[in-house]
Amino acid sequence: MSNFLPVGVINDNISEICNKVNELRKYLDQQNLEALQQGFNELEDMALDLGLFIEKYSCQPLLYTGQGNTDEVIKRLDWALTFTEGVDPIQYFKSKIRSRKNRLK
Repeated sequence: MSNFLPVGVINDNISEICNKVNELRKYLDQQNLEALQQGFNELEDMALDLGLFIEKYSCQPLLYTGQGNTDEVIKRLDWALTFTEGVDPIQYFKSKIRSRKNRLK
């Protein structure tokens, strides 16, 4: 199991916030103050929810700007952490080979 999570939810929330801002502009143009106030409350809730999501983890999200898709990068990070956590690389390889052989049986 990986400690790394693809957090597309952050992108989704940012997109929702942008959509809400566009909606609020329309309410402003229409001088619909009640809808504008409600929209601001919703926008604040979205931002707070996103902030709480990020705060519940022990470290801030990281952005990787190198090559590879999300799954590939997560596999590489898991691989690197395996050896920094005191796992013997030879034993790790042997267990992977045994696991593959067992699946093929």
